[in-house]
Amino acid sequence: MSHDIFIFGSLVRGEVSRTSDSDVLVIPVDDAHRDAYPAAWSVYHRGTMKSYFDDGRLFAWHLHLESRCVFSAGPENWLQTIGTPAPYRTAKSDVDSLTEILETSLIELRNGSNSEIYELGICYTALRDIAMSASWRMLGLPSFSRDAPFMLPDPVPLSRAAYARAMNARHYSTRGGAVPEAVGETVKLMLDAPLIVWAQTIGDGL
Repeated sequence: MSHDIFIFGSLVRGEVSRTSDSDVLVIPVDDAHRDAYPAAWSVYHRGTMKSYFDDGRLFAWHLHLESRCVFSAGPENWLQTIGTPAPYRTAKSDVDSLTEILETSLIELRNGSNSEIYELGICYTALRDIAMSASWRMLGLPSFSRDAPFMLPDPVPLSRAAYARAMNARHYSTRGGAVPEAVGETVKLMLDAPLIVWAQTIGDGL
């Protein structure tokens, strides 16, 4: 197999904690099958990745700004050869879609969901991604930090402690490990906070 391998995310930003993911991207040179690599790794073939850069997807900007090549099949890593992604133009529609996802999970929690930890994890992901999408315009450059919701001019109206517990719920839902603490309290804080109003205000400003 021939490929380029990158690390990105918290490993590159210096935000590593005991619950952090190890974000690894593989770009095969050939048509190697997904099963040839560990399940936790992201695998994108060159054609797909090129289309992401041409479309200006936020993930393409994430890689362009915050990835580090740790192995290259050629004299230079392939991502460098395709240049800068096109401008990110779908922030408004992305935030609107993420707001709908957030609202659906909040409704599930309000209705007494039997999967509170899962829904808290979805809320965390939606809040983080809303802020990442909005940061392009509001901060002048996209922020991919897990704390992006607190970096906007209008920060998310939720305590950092509740946000961190929701993040732990997401990690537990996807990777297992220690059961998140204070789930009931975190649910109440999520439901009491004007999160949908915040998200809609963010979207209206894009």
